[in-house]
Amino acid sequence: MIKGTGIDIIEVERVGEAIKDEHFLQRVFTQGERALLAERKGSAQTAAGIFAAKEATVKALGRGFGMIRFTDVEVIHDEYGVPEILLCGQAKERFLEMGGQAVHISISHIEKTAVAQCMIEGGAPTCIKL
Repeated sequence: MIKGTGIDIIEVERVGEAIKDEHFLQRVFTQGERALLAERKGSAQTAAGIFAAKEATVKALGRGFGMIRFTDVEVIHDEYGVPEILLCGQAKERFLEMGGQAVHISISHIEKTAVAQCMIEGGAPTCIKL
């Protein structure tokens, strides 16, 4: 059962400008994400994809960044390069509260835009809304 969905789209250039600011990098991206960005020579497309994934995930959790920190949502990649989401802090608490069992994320980008979609999967509801 789908417990939450979220989608986000953002301009690559906007994020490319923002990541030039060290304070922004520290506030928004985890240490692992910053290492990936360094590996990819500060790729604005990669940064925008990660940013969109964080936004989509927070939307799927039904919260905003006022309640969840950017670094409570981390984008990692498996051995095949497939993106995955790690949750900690308030994001993890909200995920458990809503009965989440899995987070599914998809990220795509082209020259000027990046988009991400998140779905949170959980068990059967205890009540049914008609």
